[in-house]
Amino acid sequence: MPLVCTIMVTALVVIGCAPVISQEALKQVDQSLRFEQLLENPEAYRGRTVLLGGDIIETENLADKTLILVLQRSLGYRKKPAAEGVSQGRFIVSVPGFLDPSIYRPGRKITVVGSVVGTEVRPLGEIEYAYPLIAKRELYIWPTEESSAAGSGVHFGVGIGISL
Repeated sequence: MPLVCTIMVTALVVIGCAPVISQEALKQVDQSLRFEQLLENPEAYRGRTVLLGGDIIETENLADKTLILVLQRSLGYRKKPAAEGVSQGRFIVSVPGFLDPSIYRPGRKITVVGSVVGTEVRPLGEIEYAYPLIAKRELYIWPTEESSAAGSGVHFGVGIGISL
């Protein structure tokens, strides 16, 4: 019985620490390219592979693809975007096919590996904003905080538990 428990705990730890982006995709990322550089001149980095993340601002479905507008956030543990803090700007992820905007809704966090394909200029308030345009290779949408906390079936404690 102790061996079974040890195996189960080890499996849970390994699954819980697994990267959300494949090692193959991460090896292709240009680690020297900072988001500030990309934002300043996306055309100069066309074809480079980047790792970015942030909060979804809007999801827009077109005939053959979906565009996700993202507020950039720094990436932390497991490449998860920071919950808050300073953003360096915005970017757009282009994904072939349809993504449901009720799932990819504003406020959800995503992490993406993709190729820089250029710039898309759009109005933002009273200015024209040049968004770096990223073609998705891999994308991960993070569970919402309330669903990840409430959905956990693992609880530790001592005593008698009563649920009503």
